[in-house]
Amino acid sequence: MTSLNDLLQAAVDDGTAPGIVVIAKDKDGKVDYAKAFSRADGTPYSLDTVMELTSMSKFPTAIAALQLVEKGLIGLDDDVSDLIPSLGKQGILVSVADDGTPTVRERKNPITLRRLITHSAGTGYHFMHEGLGKVKAAQKGGPPGNSVDESFDYPLLFEPGEGWAYGAGLDRVGQVVEKLSGLPLDEYMKKNMWEPLGVSSSTFFPAKIPDVDARRVPMAFRDDPEGPAVEKPEVPTMTTGLKVAYGGHGMFASMSDYAKMVYSLLIDDEKLLKKETAALMFEPQLTPASKEQLHKFMETPVMKSFFPSPPTPDDRDYGLSGLLIVGENHRYWRKGALMWGGAGSLNWFIDRSAGVCGVFGAQVLPSDQRMRDLIDAFQTDVYRQAGKLN
Repeated sequence: MTSLNDLLQAAVDDGTAPGIVVIAKDKDGKVDYAKAFSRADGTPYSLDTVMELTSMSKFPTAIAALQLVEKGLIGLDDDVSDLIPSLGKQGILVSVADDGTPTVRERKNPITLRRLITHSAGTGYHFMHEGLGKVKAAQKGGPPGNSVDESFDYPLLFEPGEGWAYGAGLDRVGQVVEKLSGLPLDEYMKKNMWEPLGVSSSTFFPAKIPDVDARRVPMAFRDDPEGPAVEKPEVPTMTTGLKVAYGGHGMFASMSDYAKMVYSLLIDDEKLLKKETAALMFEPQLTPASKEQLHKFMETPVMKSFFPSPPTPDDRDYGLSGLLIVGENHRYWRKGALMWGGAGSLNWFIDRSAGVCGVFGAQVLPSDQRMRDLIDAFQTDVYRQAGKLN
């Protein structure tokens, strides 16, 4: 039987990815696995290699917001419209004309913090929805990345709480954190999250920190599904040109630092959140209508490949910033396991019932089935090491 180390090294050697970093721990001390893989003649990867997190940025942004809930500055079910007027003014999309002009109707339901964190507020992505794409293409704004307001200045896809759409909700949550804390998101996280964890690499602006910038690796792209992923530093990525912190996709970090955050929530050490607040993250959050749309989204071919071993529809809901397992039918995830990933072939999971957590880091955009098979093998092996495979 091929060992996980051999499998991941072979994947790097054959060009599936230029490099891979995996870290996993459990509560009982059986699992303490941390290893980096790269080619001898390629870009070196280490546990401290800094990666573009893509959508793995969403998880720490949600934690930052929950800290403000703990402080009594906002409630999960408070309407954020007054805090973010550019979002509060948006109506519900009805149709889009050929020239990109949207027809909207007035919004009735509140845009709450809970709904933004769980992608049930109606804040979609223009690159994932044809109508929003036409609206965005017709807009004449400044250079991309100047502001969250400008980047996502388009209507909601449905009444908040009555649907589910992956999108810019956590970018808006980042704005809420800035508004209520009085600090830029990067600075807030450094003071309230990274310093308590002893983390040094997590930032939205690596170019401003020489030590962090020096540890970055380029993103790779696979043009041929059967071919190698080739590093192309000159090709723009999701963070190219960003001038402000985008809480949904703009962060960089090493996997070793990201794993400290994940492990803190596994063992519930209260370095980031009080126990009662952290517990909310692992509870189902969706209305029946939102849950139905989540199921449809997860059944798309892209999402089936995005998740290494997809849970069945009856086994999934959404927690506070991650897909939540709510059944007992998966071959390794237990009820209450929380997870998400990033388009650049990254993944994190926390399974408090099984007592395990892990992060998988690579820089291959977009993630594909070859990368998902590796993530599945990693997670399966973590549960095997912990003696928790079903």
